[in-house]
Amino acid sequence: MVVLLTPESARQALTGMPDGYDAFWKEGFTGVAGPHSIWVLSGDAHRQERGLLSPAFHASNFRSYGETIRGIVQKKTADWQPGQTRRILDTTLSISLEVILRIVFGIGSGRFVEPGQRVLYDLWRKATPYFIFFPWLMRDWFPPWRRYSAAKEQFTAWVNDIIAERQNSPEQSGDVLGQMLAMHYEDGSAMNAEAIRDELITLLMAGNETTATALAWALYDLGNNPDVLATLRQELDAFGPDPDPGLVTRLPYLSAVCNETLRLHTLLPEVGRVLFSPLDLCGHTLPAGTSVVVSVMAIHHDPGLYPEPDLYNPERFSKRSYGVFEFMPFGGGHRRCLGAGLSDYEMRISLAEIVTHWDFAPAAREQEVRHDIAMGTKKGVLLYIKGRRTGGERNI
Repeated sequence: MVVLLTPESARQALTGMPDGYDAFWKEGFTGVAGPHSIWVLSGDAHRQERGLLSPAFHASNFRSYGETIRGIVQKKTADWQPGQTRRILDTTLSISLEVILRIVFGIGSGRFVEPGQRVLYDLWRKATPYFIFFPWLMRDWFPPWRRYSAAKEQFTAWVNDIIAERQNSPEQSGDVLGQMLAMHYEDGSAMNAEAIRDELITLLMAGNETTATALAWALYDLGNNPDVLATLRQELDAFGPDPDPGLVTRLPYLSAVCNETLRLHTLLPEVGRVLFSPLDLCGHTLPAGTSVVVSVMAIHHDPGLYPEPDLYNPERFSKRSYGVFEFMPFGGGHRRCLGAGLSDYEMRISLAEIVTHWDFAPAAREQEVRHDIAMGTKKGVLLYIKGRRTGGERNI
């Protein structure tokens, strides 16, 4: 294994020919998501799958969901009361799961909602690092794997039920699942139910906790930095209590705040590839079979790029632009996270809604810990809810 610590080495590795790489930690991710997951495909199969899925995750597809996301945040914070201490990660996870239900599965009401909430939460909670990092534990005698397998079966049955209903309906749906059902490979064949299921599991595993954790960290950092919070509110308040979501996502200081959160709290600390063929990298020839791992954490905390890297300072993103291999919270190259646009969109709208309408402060010191393949919070970010902001009432 070779670990890369600089933007230049990351650039050389991640812009290499796609056919020269295999997926990293393939056996573990295959067991969790399935053999059709874009996580584990390589070569032509990966190129074709990514080309097929990319249009469904284009930013233009999410713009119409801005009010939906805002409404979800309003619903999930409606029971907040002054004087409460909330474990904010519980709220942000609930927001993220409902966003996935609405935007990915197209479910906002009806008979699929309640079982969907249950099976999505169950599947996500029962995926543990034990069998991801040690695939030989993917056996029925290992209780965590047995529980995950049962949750995966329930998820599969729920997805198949939705697919069956969609296929019997003449109406086309614009959600991600609806677009998957309408997709066709180069040979004219459609995605089968198993491939759709594997990609949906991938979306859930890659996008739920990471987005929720990023939003929780953003609230924690803003609470600890009242000057930054005041500057952000000044930007948001200029557009009223309910600004157009499309406008919100383009606000420069909100963008800087979100980017600094993703830099300081690097959720996916590494991205890896396995070489199919030798690679010349930074003056060295690496043989086939070498695992090449980019330490995104190291790059995001390089004092040459980010002076005082452990300091929370959104202004650094206001003062300069960073290259794609200097700031890479969603990875890079031909395996960059497909859901990056949706995650970023959700984070910005959710954060804007909360800081516009609520006063809060951290109730305990938080620290980063490794959960599985991602970094997370130790306590789930405890926030003291002071109450609704004066002047932050919504228009009714």
